Amino acid sequence: MNTNTENKDITANATVPQADTSEPIDFTYIENARKPVGELGGTVLDDMNESHAALTEWGFAHLHFGSTVLDVGCGGGNALRLAMHQDPGAAFFGIDYSDVSIEKATAFNGEAVMSGRLSLKKASVSSLPFGDGFFDTVYSVESYFFWPDLPNDMREICRVLKSGGTFAIIVEMVAGDMSDRFEKITEHLHMNVLAPEQLAEVYRQAGFTDVTYDWDKEKGWLVMQGRKA
Repeated sequence: MNTNTENKDITANATVPQADTSEPIDFTYIENARKPVGELGGTVLDDMNESHAALTEWGFAHLHFGSTVLDVGCGGGNALRLAMHQDPGAAFFGIDYSDVSIEKATAFNGEAVMSGRLSLKKASVSSLPFGDGFFDTVYSVESYFFWPDLPNDMREICRVLKSGGTFAIIVEMVAGDMSDRFEKITEHLHMNVLAPEQLAEVYRQAGFTDVTYDWDKEKGWLVMQGRKA
């Protein structure tokens, strides 16, 4: 289902960015997207669970999870719920550096946590609390923009993957093809938003091979994945 390969010329077909809304941007609210805190952070996570659901399901349709799966930046936990529904036989793990995110994700997936099928930990992508070669699949939804050291963090993800394992990024913000509203948000939050080929190059430099992506330009959705050799 990955229709664009790593050598795809992504500059050939310009597209119209997503439609803007005239609604003013509440930056106090938006700032909680980086690291949700307090009651407002909980509200942001609830909203993200709902607003990112369609994007997440679309991205997951491109993946085969395997038996051990890690969600990096698990947020409010809906991506984990959708992934567990897609692959009932896998064991799932989630990390986030926000206390509120871990609390929300735990409450949202209480049954899976209680049964031992899902394990959640407060941790940073820069120092993952797992051994080498532990996971079949690692994915991240709408999170890499905020990582403190993207090249290093990608290598850390590569470390915890098994040989042949897959790392996937699913996002709806793509450099060079964003609405004015998204541009203002990324600038205000100092988000590191890359174009597809830029992100693919970070993958390759981190040690991933077979880097492919599918970019739904009409919706602005991107899923990219690479394999650990």
